[in-house]
Amino acid sequence: VEDMANEILHSSLIRIGYDAGLNEKREAIIKRKSYSNVKTQATPEQIFQAATAIASLQLFPVTEVTRQDTALITG
Repeated sequence: VEDMANEILHSSLIRIGYDAGLNEKREAIIKRKSYSNVKTQATPEQIFQAATAIASLQLFPVTEVTRQDTALITG
């Protein structure tokens, strides 16, 4: 009998990308900041609300909000 693999969500972080203008080649400059200690149970709506609140304190407009989860896989 094979054991099924299990996933245990360990941690989450929010990564926010900001539009920092253009470089000398007229290419977009995207600056990214990561924020850890995000509750693993947080919903996408809660993540977006937190990112919006954080972004309101920044100089540059937001280009993207991503969530990165880390999980432990056991067998």
